[in-house]
Amino acid sequence: MSDSESNPARTFKSLDDAVPRYESFLTVDEHRERNQALARKHDHVTYEEHGESKGGETIWTVTIGTGDRSALLFGAPHPNEPIGSMTIDFLIHELATNDELRASLDYEFVCMPIADIDGVRLNEGWFDGPFTLSNYIQNFYRPPPDEQIEATFPVEYENYSFNESTPATRILTDLIEAHQPDFIYSFHNLEFGGCYYYLTEPLEPLHDVLSSLPEEYGVPLHHGEPEWFENEAFDDTIYRLRTFEDQYEMVHEDNDTEPEEVLLGGNAYDYASRFDDDVVEFIVELPYFYDPQIQDQTELNRTREEVIREGVESRRRLLEEMGNVVKSVGEYLPDTPMARESMGVVSYFEDEGKSKVEWAESAPETDDPATVAQYVDERFLRQCHLLRYAGMLLRSIDHTAMSADEETHEQLMDAKTVLEDILHDRISEIREHLDYETIPIWKLVVIQARVGLVCLDYRQSTPDE
Repeated sequence: MSDSESNPARTFKSLDDAVPRYESFLTVDEHRERNQALARKHDHVTYEEHGESKGGETIWTVTIGTGDRSALLFGAPHPNEPIGSMTIDFLIHELATNDELRASLDYEFVCMPIADIDGVRLNEGWFDGPFTLSNYIQNFYRPPPDEQIEATFPVEYENYSFNESTPATRILTDLIEAHQPDFIYSFHNLEFGGCYYYLTEPLEPLHDVLSSLPEEYGVPLHHGEPEWFENEAFDDTIYRLRTFEDQYEMVHEDNDTEPEEVLLGGNAYDYASRFDDDVVEFIVELPYFYDPQIQDQTELNRTREEVIREGVESRRRLLEEMGNVVKSVGEYLPDTPMARESMGVVSYFEDEGKSKVEWAESAPETDDPATVAQYVDERFLRQCHLLRYAGMLLRSIDHTAMSADEETHEQLMDAKTVLEDILHDRISEIREHLDYETIPIWKLVVIQARVGLVCLDYRQSTPDE
C-alpha cells in the first residue's frame, strides 16, 4: 500500500481560522470588486474578462498558481446556490496570500466565481437575510433547464447532438479546451437537509475523510432519500455523478420517449473528458437549513414505499393547487425565464412523482422499514423544493400586476392571495414538524474548501494509472 493510500491527504484543518465569519452572501458587484482588487494587489493573480451573459453582464475568471496540473472551479452554476461563490472567493484570497499553501498544490487554479450572473442577480434579495425559509422562497430564482450552465455543454452521442450552450457555458468550454483540467469543482448546494457528494469516479481512500469532515462543524450527512431515486452510490452519501451517456441510455430504454423530447446537453465532465479521460468532477451538496431529524436513522413501522407514496401524494396536492393558479393567470404572465419555469414545473414534477411511485413499487429496497430521516426528507424537505417555484410564480404575478389594466390587475391580485395562502399553509406545516436552524456561512465555506483541497491534494499525490 502506498503512502497516499494509507494517509490519503492533508485535512487542511488550519483553514478554520482563516475563513472570515461572513454575515451575508456577497453580491455580484461585491465579488467582482474584490476579485479586481486582489489582482491589482498581487502579480501572481490574473483577473480576466471573457464576454457577456445573455443579460449583458461581464463574465470573468481569476487565475492563480503555476502548477503542472489544472483545476477548474466555477460557482453558482445554479444561481440560488451562492455558497460556492463564497468558497471560491475565500480560496483565491487564501491562495494569493498563503505562499506555503499555494506552493504545496501543483495546480493552476482557473476560477469562475459566478457562472450564472443573470440568475444570481435575481436571488440577491435574500443574500443579506433574514435567513428564513420564507424569505428564501419569496426571493428565489432558478432558470429553466435549457438556460442552466451544467445542462447545456455541447454533446454528440449516438445520433443525438446538442450545441445550444448558454454564454457562460460557451466560455467554460473555451476554458476547458485551453487548460484541459484534470479536476473540476462545480459548486452546488441545497437549501435543506444534510451533506452529500457526487463524483465521476470513486476515490475510495477519501471516503472516510469526506464522510467525517462536515460533522466537525455540526453539519450532518444526508440520510434521507437520494436526490435522484435511481442514483448509484459509491458509499454512504457519496454518489456517482450521472453523465450525459447515463441520461441518454435511461431515455433510450423508454420506448415511448425520444431523446430529443427530454434531453438537453451535458455537464462539464462530459465536455472535459473529450480532452482528458482521467478528469474528475467533484460536487459537494451542503444545506442552508438543518434539522437534527435528517440524520435520525430510527426505523419506523412503515416501509419506504409507504413513506414515498405519502410524500408524492402531498406534493401532488400542492402541484394541483399551483396548477389552478397557473390556469387562472397564466395567459397574462410574460414570456420570461422566471414565469416559464414557475409554470412549467407543475407538469414536470407530476411526471417525476409518478415515476418515483413506479420505482418504489418495483425496487426491493423500498420494502425495508423507512427511517425518520427518510420520512422527513420525503414528506417535508422535498415539499420545500416545490415551494421555491411557488415563490417564483408569486414574483411573476407581482411583476405582471405592476403594468396590468384594472380588470387584469384584480384577477392577478386574487391569484396572488390564493398563492400566498398556499405558501403560508405549507410553510406553517413545515415549521410545525421541523425545528430548523440556519447554518453559519463560514462553516459551509470551510467545508467546501477543505473537502475540495483534500481531493486536489490526493489527486496530485496519487500517480496516474
